[in-house]
Amino acid sequence: MDRRDDADLMTALRTFRDSGLLVLPEVFDAARVAALRSAYDDLLRAELGHDTSQRVQPTDGAKHVQMQLPLVPPFSDVETVAHPLLLRVLTGILGEDFHCSYYNSNTAFPGSTYQRVHRDAGPVFGTDLGVPTPTTAVVVNIPLCDFTRENGSTEVWPASHLIVDSADDADVDLTTRAEALASARMDVPAGAAVVRDLRLWHRGVPNRSGEARSMLAVVYQRGWLSWRAKSLRVPAATWRAWPDHVRSIFSAAPVDPDQHQQ
Repeated sequence: MDRRDDADLMTALRTFRDSGLLVLPEVFDAARVAALRSAYDDLLRAELGHDTSQRVQPTDGAKHVQMQLPLVPPFSDVETVAHPLLLRVLTGILGEDFHCSYYNSNTAFPGSTYQRVHRDAGPVFGTDLGVPTPTTAVVVNIPLCDFTRENGSTEVWPASHLIVDSADDADVDLTTRAEALASARMDVPAGAAVVRDLRLWHRGVPNRSGEARSMLAVVYQRGWLSWRAKSLRVPAATWRAWPDHVRSIFSAAPVDPDQHQQ
């Protein structure tokens, strides 16, 4: 690693600490994005046509859905879940001991509406601590298409991860509180990765295009956190295919036995 790499990493980590959001351009090549989008669309069509109570869930706002993803190729590929650049950034944010705890996705279909402003996780100590803590968990969003104003790029409130609630604040809806703050839109091209502090305020917005707008959402957290870790299951074949450093990242998830051994 040369000094330029070190300087770029330091700038990226400072940007993340200040804003709670980091856009990494050109992480995934066009072929990988296409493979992920094709596999995702096939899975979503299959799930929407059957019992979706466990896999596809409507979220706040009309025509927004989320779906948990199986840890099979291409979703489980090392380049998807443990890209070298992402690992450098995640290590800088979360430390050496971090693991993946959740693997989800979000799709805004044409005609979707505004969601409420929300955060995916509140402060670790709730209202008991009057200052923000360092980041304990992040989500890596992988857009499966260009995110634009037309198709509903996610709205975010930069630096809102540093807002600490008082007991009175906790009773006020974030949508109301956000009216007084400046927001931005997550306009990013396919191939980018967006690292976001789970405390950052954000919402889905209307998709006015004719195509679904989808992204993967992979949560990584500090090793001492245990919430959500049990939502993942790793097929034995995937576990065998992973190198040791990826197995370490998914060490909190149970490994399913081979079918012929059940």
